[in-house]
Amino acid sequence: MAKSRTMNKPRAVKKGKKAIASGSAKSLAQQASVDSLPGFTVPRPETAELPQTKSNAAKKVSDQSHGAPAIAARSGKSEMFARALDAHQSGRIEEAISLYGAVLRQNADQPDVWNNLGVALRRSKRLDAALVAYRRAAELRPGNAGLWSNMGNCLREMMRFDEAAAAHDKALELDASIKSHPFNAGLVYRDTNRFEQAIKYFDAALSIDPDYVDANWDKALALLATGQYAAGWAGYETRRKLADNPIRPLESVPEWDGKADLRGKRLLLRAEQGFGDMIQFARFVPLVGKRAAHIILECRSELIPVMSTIAGVGTIVEKGAKLPPFDLHVPLLSLPHVMKISEAELHRVSAEPYLSAPKGKQARLSPPSGTVLKVGLIWAGKLNPRDRSCPLEMLMPLMAQKGASFYSFQVDERRGDIAKLGANALITDMGEHIHDFGDSAALMKAMDLVITIDSAPAHLAGALGLPVWMLQLYTTDWRWMVNRSDSPWYPTMRIYRQDAAGDWTVPIAKLSADFANLLKARLGAAA
Repeated sequence: MAKSRTMNKPRAVKKGKKAIASGSAKSLAQQASVDSLPGFTVPRPETAELPQTKSNAAKKVSDQSHGAPAIAARSGKSEMFARALDAHQSGRIEEAISLYGAVLRQNADQPDVWNNLGVALRRSKRLDAALVAYRRAAELRPGNAGLWSNMGNCLREMMRFDEAAAAHDKALELDASIKSHPFNAGLVYRDTNRFEQAIKYFDAALSIDPDYVDANWDKALALLATGQYAAGWAGYETRRKLADNPIRPLESVPEWDGKADLRGKRLLLRAEQGFGDMIQFARFVPLVGKRAAHIILECRSELIPVMSTIAGVGTIVEKGAKLPPFDLHVPLLSLPHVMKISEAELHRVSAEPYLSAPKGKQARLSPPSGTVLKVGLIWAGKLNPRDRSCPLEMLMPLMAQKGASFYSFQVDERRGDIAKLGANALITDMGEHIHDFGDSAALMKAMDLVITIDSAPAHLAGALGLPVWMLQLYTTDWRWMVNRSDSPWYPTMRIYRQDAAGDWTVPIAKLSADFANLLKARLGAAA
């Protein structure tokens, strides 16, 4: 189903100093890092960003392995501050923000309360206010390395990358021995597509803690973004250790390591991550299907109709349902690693479409007379970890040209953008006809072109072998690599990238020019 909601030369790290950071990225997109808090360990950026515990409130400034320095003694004794901490640690962020504010109105000269307020505000996406809170803390305690790292995280999330880099430089200057400081600095280079520089910072964090999950994970994505597949696929296995990516254990049956003989064996390929990831990695199923007696593919129900069309699939089972008997198992997204997929092999298995519309599903469209180009549109997607949507109004000038008909594949509330913009006569809403990816595949096969943001429909169109033009954010996802308009994953894909964060004008202008040329050629051929 073409679901819009479903469907990556550094500043010197000074030796002998400490560094801190928390946070990492999921494979689909780059996540924001966690702010450091006084004396409280935070496991993952996607989980609660927690403040200092009272038991750690008296830590010395020189002993800040997990965050900023201790809260002033008078604050630690404050009943209101204790309530704020409890609310923050319990995830009641609005209550914590209110109570921190009340504490600061009684006494504003408390840098750690400002820091905690900044953390809570950033978590609630009030970034401007969070930045002010961090700056107030920095005025009171400029020597706190963790605070500067927090500020850098906030500025990075605001896409003020130069300022973010400067803040992280300050954190590293003050203390470069804490692993999260170089890691957080590396995220700035990751988000500005300077992956080689990012890797150097991640390596600095790993020199402090070789088992640092977040740094290993983001380094793997950076390696993949730069085409270093062998090391990248190995590092990609780190996703198993991420708190937000649980893969339930199947300890009673061995996991396939890519070496064991599969002849006569039933192999279970396990589902994980999002719709787009599953479609993207499904290209490897036919390869392993040639080696096993029977392939059992696990996936979410919406994907079953199209996944059933993949060569080599013997049984499809819905994720969460009772599994049939099997001899070995492996997560689908581990196939490139265990099968040692090289760049050449990736190009080979990606050369031809590997999905098709389910049998019995066929779109019946009635485009206006004179239509020579049927165009599918997806302009909006899920907001997390980063909003990849492009305003529909920016695409509407394409519709002024005679000969093209446009069809919306949006299936969420953003379908309402059509009526909101008065574009009902310009765009045919297909949302009511889409119930799963099989419906989307059938409708897409009737299109001459799909224009989409980075989402599951982009993967679906590419896997079907359809011409797909994808609008890509400035901060790229690892799979789309850097500085290229094509994709090794989908030979029919053309990528239009932002030149600056948040600015769609340049990619839309390039896409519009290409669209005009394509439409002109189609009209000429039809004449």
